[in-house]
Amino acid sequence: MTSSSSSSSTFQMEYPICHCGKPSPLRKSNTKENPGRRFLGCGNYEKGKKKCEFFYWVDPDPKVKQIEDKIEVLESEKRALHLKCQEMENLVQNLAKENKKLKKKLVVVEGVVVSYKWKSFILLCACIMLWFTRKL
Repeated sequence: MTSSSSSSSTFQMEYPICHCGKPSPLRKSNTKENPGRRFLGCGNYEKGKKKCEFFYWVDPDPKVKQIEDKIEVLESEKRALHLKCQEMENLVQNLAKENKKLKKKLVVVEGVVVSYKWKSFILLCACIMLWFTRKL
């Protein structure tokens, strides 16, 4: 014979105990400054009894969250700019190397140009002399 048993379990949250010795249930704020923000407070809060000072925000302050989000965005942008700066520095270094190579090539080319100028001058002088010698 087979017996089957069923059991049901319910989730029961254990709230912290306030200074009055009562569980402090989770509540939502209805204030203009903190609408819908959840908090734990004294168990006597809504009963009109004397309550202790137990109070704890469960949700972060939305203003602080906005600031933290902005800081996170700014830090992300800072990292991106840092990477961009590194890329630019690498580019500047590569351009400096290329510039140095081109300057060396320019010196060689200028030397060749000067050599051709002298050769052209000498050739021109030879042509003029030849022309004068044929006239005589």
